[in-house]
Order: sequence, then C-alpha cells, then structure tokens
Amino acid sequence: MIKSRLLLQGGCVLILQAVVFAQPQWLQYKTSLYMEDEFSTSSRYYQLEKKPADVRMPQFGQYAQKFGKWQHSMDAGKVRWIALDRTRKSGLMDLLYIDSNGDGHLDDEKPYKGVVSDRYRMAFGPVAVHFKGEDGPITYHLNLHYYSYEEQSTYLVIATGCWYEGEVIIDGKPTRVTLIDYNANGTFSDKAESSNCDRIFIGPESRRKSYYVGNYLEMADKLYRVAIAKDGATVEINPARDVAYGKVKVPVNITTFTAAGVNGLFERKPAAGEVSLPEGKYRVHEWMIERKDDKGKNWTLNGSGFPNEKAFTVAKDGTPELDIGEPAISMVNHTIRSNAYYFNQELVGKMGESISLRVGGRQPDAPSLHIYSKSGEYDRTFKLEYG
Repeated sequence: MIKSRLLLQGGCVLILQAVVFAQPQWLQYKTSLYMEDEFSTSSRYYQLEKKPADVRMPQFGQYAQKFGKWQHSMDAGKVRWIALDRTRKSGLMDLLYIDSNGDGHLDDEKPYKGVVSDRYRMAFGPVAVHFKGEDGPITYHLNLHYYSYEEQSTYLVIATGCWYEGEVIIDGKPTRVTLIDYNANGTFSDKAESSNCDRIFIGPESRRKSYYVGNYLEMADKLYRVAIAKDGATVEINPARDVAYGKVKVPVNITTFTAAGVNGLFERKPAAGEVSLPEGKYRVHEWMIERKDDKGKNWTLNGSGFPNEKAFTVAKDGTPELDIGEPAISMVNHTIRSNAYYFNQELVGKMGESISLRVGGRQPDAPSLHIYSKSGEYDRTFKLEYG
C-alpha cells in the first residue's frame, strides 16, 4: 500500500511524502519425510507411556501395543495421543495412530504405515494433524521415528515434517524466504532467549542462510523488523526504524562475538572490546579468538554451548561486562569397561562451554597422554585420536 500527500502550487503537483507499507506476504506449505536432510531442525525425545484409560482405541492387531503423546502449542497445551501397533510378532512397530483431530481419542483414526530406516528405527511421516485457527482449520505435519535398541530402550523421536517458503519482497526485491518450526511444537513464530526458537532461512536453496526467529533480522548490516504468523502462513519483513541500542563490553582479544535473545541472533566484530546491540535481554551464543603463530599460521579458539550462562541486559544507560574467552581448560576423564581403561580429553571454557581449537581451519594434531607409576616401573605415552 502506498500513501502519498500532495500539495498544489500554481497548477503543479509537488510530492511531499511517499511511504511504502509492506503487507504480510503469503508463503507456500510443503512437507517431506526427509526434512533433516534439507534443513537444520530439532527433534524431541518422548518416553513411551502406559495405555491411557480414558482414550478410546482402534481395533488393534493381536500383538502388544505401545503408546506416546506429542505436546504442542496450537490449542492451549493439549496433547495428542499416539499408539504404535505391529503387523508381525517380532520386529519394530510398523503402524502408527495419532489423534489428528484433537478429540482426545484414537478410534476414529487410520494408521500410518512405517518406513524402515535401519534395524533399530521405523519412520512415520509426514503425519497430518489438524488445529483450529483464528481463520479456520490448520493442517500441520510431523515426522515420527520409533527407536527400539532393546525392550528396555524404546522411545519416540518427533520432529517437524513441514515448512513454509516463497518469494517475499524485501527492500523492493523478491527474496526467497523459508520458515522452519525448529522446535516441532506446531508453531513457526517462537522467539526465545536461548536457541530453542524457530528458524528463518533467507536466500535461494543453493546459498540460503539460517537466522533465529526474533523481533529483528539483521542482513548485510541492515536491521529489519519481522512479523511471522503463528501458523507460518504469512511473513512481514520491513526495515527497522527508531531502534535504541546499547553497549556490551567483552575482553579485547575477542575477535568475534555472537549473542542470542528474543531480538534474534547477532554476530559482532568487537572494536576496542565493545559491541553494540539493540536494547533487550540476551545470552552469549558464541565467541572466537583468532591469532597467528610465528610461522604465520592462523589459529582459532571458539567457545559455544553455554550450559549455565545467565542472561544479560543491554540498555542505553548501562554497559554490561562479559567474562568470556580465555583460559581454555583441558579436561581428561576415564572409564573402565571389561577391565580396559578408556581416556577422553576435551577443552572446556571457564563457564563450562565447549571449546573448539583449529589451525588453518583444521583440527591440530591430537594431544598425547603420558601415564607413569610413582615407582617408575610403568612409563608409557599414548597418542589420543579424534572421534
């Protein structure tokens, strides 16, 4: 929609202002059993349950069944019950029923036939479920995997089996946009202080880039506001204006810093130990230190996966200081299995984050482990291996 204000002067028309207001743009709905091969998605593990007493069941076969449930966000936290059945006495469960219409029962459902993934896993999907939306019924698809390593180790893994994509006008240019329900809870607009938010991909399939769903989207050093429909059918991306920023201090040797929050995901190159972010609450997502050795080789130390990182607040009237970066701590632990000792070495950061060390973009030679007795009778050095 274009709104203009005109002023008549001596028979001439003078355009004083023209403002373009982008409208929500519709996307196409797609499904696939092999979404994990195309996109980065998150799977949820569900333990199998006892047979629910208040759920009407279909006519099962003659062999024992298993039951599970899927939790989602589309209709006030209700769950959808799942039943697994088999057509053979032995082997994996190969039939799946799900409460697709949300009536709390399974006697009105038809089974999905599974596809064998490997000797331990049966795949079902895309499996359709239906919700009541503000503008009518909504269809959503899941991919489910039944795992059984032994009778005591059986569970369901549930991931999204659908996405939305299409051409969206951004800054007057058609741009390919893809929406992913990353956390597989039935909605596409989830924001979060952590990484448990949905994803938006920008660009054609050959070079699309993944972003966290948040209040903002930062592309090519330009900030946009993002509005995504809960069901994923529409998206609106407009240049962000009048955004308030604040400063964050990091150690001066940090060369790359990434923060995540409800505002989205932001990667920064600190200048004199400071970065600028839109006002809001964030958590440290990643940091990197780059150095060259005396032979000119480039070394990188990267920290990610912060288990206990507290949120920090960015505001105009304050500058939080983050204690991240060096030192990296080398940890060695061992286990004993069948009278054999197994040693594992890893690098961790001072906040418990995982540390990755690279030289020239590759892992350096694995370290050695020196084991010796106090008496000196045993003295050997072993070369550790990656993997």
